Amino acid sequence: LSNVINILLLITFFVMISGFSSFLKQEFYINKFLGSVIIVILCYITFQKNVEGLIKISNYLIPILIVFLLLISSKNLEIVHNYNNVSGDFLNSYTLIAILSAILYGSYNCILLIPVLITLIGAMKNTRKIMTVSVCSFILITLLSLSVYNILLLGDSNIFSLEMPVIEIVKRYGNGYKYIYLAMIGGAIYTTAISTGCGFLNGVSKDRGSFKRKSFLMCVVAVFLSQISFSLLVECLYPVLGVIGIMELMLLFCCRG
Repeated sequence: LSNVINILLLITFFVMISGFSSFLKQEFYINKFLGSVIIVILCYITFQKNVEGLIKISNYLIPILIVFLLLISSKNLEIVHNYNNVSGDFLNSYTLIAILSAILYGSYNCILLIPVLITLIGAMKNTRKIMTVSVCSFILITLLSLSVYNILLLGDSNIFSLEMPVIEIVKRYGNGYKYIYLAMIGGAIYTTAISTGCGFLNGVSKDRGSFKRKSFLMCVVAVFLSQISFSLLVECLYPVLGVIGIMELMLLFCCRG
């Protein structure tokens, strides 16, 4: 299982580098190769230092991003009108594809959560506490899913052709929202790249020298892989990783049984 998690962490790092270079290209018109070089240099420098403080930034950044998404979604609250217009979309073959994609993506993320869950075993022995956390997580994830969907309803074919369509939609609400969202998205991608990259390196490195060599090699490979479209990487890799995730989850449930 540890080998699978290390592979998923490495792939996630590559995807984040591609995402950051696509982010720079879409918003600041920076060449994608140059953008990927910039981000991997920052990552490599960070890997050589103490990254614990930087990773902890995501503990504060992600809740702020969640609140911001809820705020933007609340600006488009014509719920009845919005969902009446799309009600027919739930009655065609694309619904099954969407549900399958959601299962695969959820399974992929569950595998990355396993190390976290293992560390919580000792702290979460109380059944009531486990149930409370599960219900709250379900409510929050459902609310966020509906919020993101509500935001995407404001998009069109031109916006959805972009690598990151939500950024373009947020721009409608003024420069203030735009710059806040850009800063949070950039920070979230960067800290995710650092945490996943560091997690992989810690899992495969025996000593500090090995850590440095592998971090350099990983960053160089990331520059070239990031030239592949971010959306294409997500579209191609996540379903495959999702299948692996489903197999791992089934194995865990069987072992538990």
